[in-house]
Amino acid sequence: MRFLILTIALSTGLLAQNQELSSYQRKTMNTERFAQAVNTGLNHTLLILGSAWEVSPELGDEIAVYDAQKNMVSSVAWLPEQKGHAGLAIWGDDETTSAKEGMTKGENFSIQFYDKSEDRLSKVQVKRWERGDDLFTKDGVSVVGALSLNTEIEQNMELFQNVPNPVTDNTEISFYLPKDGKVRLALTNTLGQEVEILAASTFNKGMHTIAMDATRLPAGVYFYKLESNKNSVTKQLNIIK
Repeated sequence: MRFLILTIALSTGLLAQNQELSSYQRKTMNTERFAQAVNTGLNHTLLILGSAWEVSPELGDEIAVYDAQKNMVSSVAWLPEQKGHAGLAIWGDDETTSAKEGMTKGENFSIQFYDKSEDRLSKVQVKRWERGDDLFTKDGVSVVGALSLNTEIEQNMELFQNVPNPVTDNTEISFYLPKDGKVRLALTNTLGQEVEILAASTFNKGMHTIAMDATRLPAGVYFYKLESNKNSVTKQLNIIK
């Protein structure tokens, strides 16, 4: 199973720290529906075989993995060069920070598939595992041998973990809107005091990324809150100096 070994090697090295990325690897990271997950340096490899799909994905489709708390911990853009196989690095939690950026040992993960042409999000139901399962382990490997996309998922507003986290100088915060609407994205400290308004305008449906300059802020724990269409989501970030 030479292709399996090569694909796993690609996946585990895809976002490895301090590694120069190839043009192909950069393309797999060029997602439009999902943000990129925080690279914590700890990962579990997920490989979806080309033969697992009932209908093969198309260019522009995307795959993401979520932890048990519905936080995204991995994403990849599907490319024809993958020969039908998709490899993802599922990131584990960085225990040196108070925020939960990834998965913990033994935690269940779920897989989602985004069909770009249909603008449809579906739950990936694994019908057969060739190796491993849906439990996270450091340096673990799970291989999907058969799957189905029978369950459509409603696309709600989604706030992704900032990348990188912890923050030393600059970071990016991404969010997804299921429809056009006014957006307010604000940063607060642990006392609940508003430190900065990162965005306050109307955004179109889709994923958006806001750059944040943290060079003037003191080290510590902060929270960023997204409000739009009477909904709100909050996540935590850490600034270190």
